[in-house]
Amino acid sequence: MGRIAHWKGRLSWLALAATAGVLLLNACGSDAADIVPTPTPTVAPTVTSTPTVTPTLAPGERRRWGYDPLAPTGEEDPPIPSEPFPPEYAIEKLLAGLDRPTQLAATPDGRLLVTEQASVVRVVENGRLLDDPFVSVEVFFPELEGQVELGLVGIAVDPAFEQNGYVYLYYTADNPRRTVVARVRDQGGRGTDLEEILSWEGAPPCCHIGGGMSFAPDGTLLIGVGDHENPVGAQNPFTLPGSILRINPDGSIPPDNPFDGPVYAYGLRNPYDVAIDPETGRIFAGENGFFGQDAVVEVKRGANYGWPGFELHVPEGEIEGPLTFYHTLGGIAGMEFYASDVLSELTGRLFYCRFLGATLHEIEFRPDGSASRETIRAGNCSSDITTGPDGLLYFLDYVAGALYRIGAAQ
Repeated sequence: MGRIAHWKGRLSWLALAATAGVLLLNACGSDAADIVPTPTPTVAPTVTSTPTVTPTLAPGERRRWGYDPLAPTGEEDPPIPSEPFPPEYAIEKLLAGLDRPTQLAATPDGRLLVTEQASVVRVVENGRLLDDPFVSVEVFFPELEGQVELGLVGIAVDPAFEQNGYVYLYYTADNPRRTVVARVRDQGGRGTDLEEILSWEGAPPCCHIGGGMSFAPDGTLLIGVGDHENPVGAQNPFTLPGSILRINPDGSIPPDNPFDGPVYAYGLRNPYDVAIDPETGRIFAGENGFFGQDAVVEVKRGANYGWPGFELHVPEGEIEGPLTFYHTLGGIAGMEFYASDVLSELTGRLFYCRFLGATLHEIEFRPDGSASRETIRAGNCSSDITTGPDGLLYFLDYVAGALYRIGAAQ
């Protein structure tokens, strides 16, 4: 039985909106409803549009926050180039019929597990969506008008899955209201023996819940947690919301964490997903700001990413700057560092889905680790992307309920 860490404290939020197919990973919500009126939710399209994003960075250039965190910057981003994949690669719509798919994960035996926000983990096997679910969990998922980011939002497969069969889930629960990291054991193709390994009281009214999870090379589990609609709490490294958590697979706390608890880095508003380079151990996350001010960040031990920024007069020297920064609203969702050599031209690139516009983005790096170039590679990528057991890339369209695959052209 894993150690259950039950945390009391202020709560947070990230991004995943449902009712009528809305997933607003970004500016919407109630960060400061008494300061700035909440914008009207916008339904994201399911086809490619051209957003504006950070252009190619000059050598040594670092972009960082430095604006009022509760207001638009008023600045525009230069357009990012849109370049299709090389002709030897092809994008295939593998299947449709998913209900608000939030994340996906691959098992070593060839299956893809897809979380549907309202409570169910579906199974894709040999390119077919199976009728029987992997597991269904009781979640707190209010069908609010316009948007909601709660419910079942995260999944990860244990690196020792072939030995222990563990699959990890992130969701909001009720009775009592809480945010949960749990694990189930695969037995005969079904998830059984649900065990909460980490939970804390409360769930936000709507949004900023987070939920992206990835295992590091050292076997620890990294988890992105939104600020649960409590911006000030994100500046407290001893509460979980607004942070990147690092725990052992049984929920216990690694002794080399920077704080007395599971928090590994903090000061984040809405970090939906976490991606890790297995060779170097570098950790990446997407930060979703207010009225834009999105970013891709490298997660560093004990770092403060500043949210809600200068409203708290955090000294500039104490804030870790982002790898890329965007003035305009976009919604950085699922993220994957591609480490396989099956699609060899893509090896070593960081990919992420952008919810608003439903586009797939690729970031290249210099030898020193700085971001050198970003391109839009495809459309219909709005909630998550992962590497399959076959070394191919798979991504989800939340609104259309579709799964796509990037592989070799026929």
